Order: sequence, then C-alpha cells, then structure tokens
Amino acid sequence: MPSEVRLTIFIVICVLLGLFFLFLFLYSPVKNFLRKNYTVRSYYKKIMRVAEDNDYYLINQWAMKWGEGKNEGIHIDHILFGNKYIYVIKDRYYRGAITAKAEDRSWVYYRSKKSKKYIDNPLLLNKIRADRLSISANQPRQYFVSIVLVNDDCLVTPFHNLDDGNYLLSLSQLPKFINNYESRKVKPFSEKELSAVVRDLAALNQNERK
Repeated sequence: MPSEVRLTIFIVICVLLGLFFLFLFLYSPVKNFLRKNYTVRSYYKKIMRVAEDNDYYLINQWAMKWGEGKNEGIHIDHILFGNKYIYVIKDRYYRGAITAKAEDRSWVYYRSKKSKKYIDNPLLLNKIRADRLSISANQPRQYFVSIVLVNDDCLVTPFHNLDDGNYLLSLSQLPKFINNYESRKVKPFSEKELSAVVRDLAALNQNERK
C-alpha cells in the first residue's frame, strides 16, 4: 500500500477518533443545556395556553426597582390574571432532586448522587415577590397566589405546605391547579377592576424600558 494512502487512512482514523471523543465529552453538557432551554420555553407555552384557554390577561418578565440597594428589585417571570386571583409565577429548573420543607430557609439540591448544595427556599423568595407586587398594585394581598413552577422530571420530597397561597408545582400540574383555585367561592374581579390592575402593572414594568 502506497505511503500516501496509509497517511490518508491514518488521518481519517485520527479525525474520526477525535470526533468520537469530542462527542463523548460534549454529549452530557449539550444534552443538559438543550433540555433546560426546552423546559424553560415549555413554561411559556404552558402558561400562555392557560391564559388563552381561559381568556386571562398575562404579563411576562415583569420587573421593577425596589429599595435603594444596587441589587434590590423584583423580577417575576409571569403574572397571570385570573377571574378571582392574580398568580405570581417564578420558573425554576432543577436537574436532579430536592429535599424540601416549606418553612426552611434553605433546601438541599442533589444534582447527582455525589453532588449536593444548599439553595435558598424559592417559596419564601417568591412569597416576598407576591407581597411586593400586591403593594405595587395597591390590591389586597389575599388576591395574590405565589407559584414556583419546576420541571416535571425534578424529584421533590413530599412536604406539607402550611401557607395557603404559596405553592410549589410541577409544570404539568399548573392548568388543573389554576382551574381548581379559580373555582373557589369568592367574588370575582369586575372587568373594569381587573383591566385597571393589569394596566397599572404594565405601566410599572421597567423590563419593557430596557
């Protein structure tokens, strides 16, 4: 076999091996990146579907400065305006499992069997957002429901939620949860009242001005 042919075969084999090892190296992080981004997009699709099916108002990516600190502020992924309640929704993606208690300041997040870290309790953080949104909207706090939305494949230890109005839900649970919550026997907003709240919060949204 001519030396040129052997050299060509050697180069082809080296390239194929390099591509194979590159694939093995990148497969897991690329897969996780795509899964995370697909999941985040699916949050928007699911919430938009709930809004469209029920003819609800929806504001995505609402933000407002709060206080004097450089890092102070409110950022809410979705504000869904039902007929009776206003849902303050924060998206969270966790690849792994969570050990959680509603009242704990920190939760244990297991990304793998050998990797764990403590994270701030997202329920407590989102409750603060709902509190501040209520003040910003000049509406009673009991009309605001805090929801932390997590991916369906996130494993969360069952826990008892002592706070009615502050919930951790998987994405697939959201439509049924909203329907059940809206079926509570409370007086609905009038169209005029609800439109005014939506208009006022939309005007306060500083994210639109960036």
